Amino acid sequence: MNAVKPKRKLFELSHFNILLSMIVIFIHCSSIIMSGTQIGDRAFDATFIPWRLSLFAVPGFIFLSGVKLFYNRSGKFDYIRFYRGRLTRVIIPYAVWVAIYYVYLTYTGEAIFSWSAFGHSLLYGDLTAHFYFVVIIAQFYILMPVWRFIFRRVTPSVAILFSALVGIIFGYEIMEVWLYFFPNTMFNFSAVIFTKYLLYWTCGCYVGMNYTRFKEAVLKRKTAITVLFILCAALNLYLSYKTYNVGVNWMEYVQVTYCLSAILFVFTLYCKLCERSERITKITDMVDSQCYNIFLSHCLVIMIAQDYLASLGISDPVRVFWIVTFVTYSIPLLFWSGWYWIKTGIVYLERLILARLKGESLESKPPINKPEIERSARKKAPPVKNAPTKTRNGEIMANKAR
Repeated sequence: MNAVKPKRKLFELSHFNILLSMIVIFIHCSSIIMSGTQIGDRAFDATFIPWRLSLFAVPGFIFLSGVKLFYNRSGKFDYIRFYRGRLTRVIIPYAVWVAIYYVYLTYTGEAIFSWSAFGHSLLYGDLTAHFYFVVIIAQFYILMPVWRFIFRRVTPSVAILFSALVGIIFGYEIMEVWLYFFPNTMFNFSAVIFTKYLLYWTCGCYVGMNYTRFKEAVLKRKTAITVLFILCAALNLYLSYKTYNVGVNWMEYVQVTYCLSAILFVFTLYCKLCERSERITKITDMVDSQCYNIFLSHCLVIMIAQDYLASLGISDPVRVFWIVTFVTYSIPLLFWSGWYWIKTGIVYLERLILARLKGESLESKPPINKPEIERSARKKAPPVKNAPTKTRNGEIMANKAR
């Protein structure tokens, strides 16, 4: 019988996830300067470079989602558990935060409450600058049976090429295609159509399916990957600055090329940095677990901070940027860190009480990377002469691990 092997904590992906979350905060904070100054201004030009280089964050999140969902997956897939988990951990928190934002915008007079408008915000993710990502990733989740059927039967090269073509025709050029078949009508879902990001998702899924081999391959080619990233970044910066505020369709494809090179470079970088690590710090594990909450809540902090500064008469974009950036990096991280430790403490206290009631001792928390540590321990253990290659106890432990 095929079974799913126990997953090992992928430290490089945890660090990658945290980096992308921090980059998203910067993107939204830097919009204060990008919208409040003009090209050629010192503040604009200084912000433009890190802002433009940061725009691989959403493609990076989608890539990581594909890697995590397809990493070490074999045998029967529990769709009920999968969709229940996505509903409770992704969709419901999203809906709650859309409601919170909508209440705040209604309170400030920037929105007029109506159930239809609220439903529109949920469906399109257009209430604030970051919610569209959840709408996009939800489409990939809904189509999970399709991805599992295709990716297990189609070679990576064919699927990646097909994804690129679908992204061009039914993603970036979707409006032209739509108008060709349905003249005088508008396709209002073009901003959040998943096909624009299909290439990143496909690459991530295949990386997850072949994670060890892919990791070894990129580490062997880290110098070439670094050079490729530098060239793509330089080209993207130059062309995007020259065409800023000018409608140039081919810049979309330059951006896609840069995003792929950036994802590959950062992934390789963290694989190298975490190459010899067998543990992850509690702080890193905590921040990684709270990245989605930080992502959902940070724009509300930006809005509240901007409104408060405006009430004080502070309107200089550079000054507002630095204050808002400091507040937005500090408050969500501190708040969700406190929430994490409170929740962890409650769970521990509950386990302790139940153990005491049963007259049992509460075991200490196992290492985060338990499977890897166990393998290392077995390698160091002295061999037992005439030991059987497979014992009944070993089978029982393996079944428990599964």
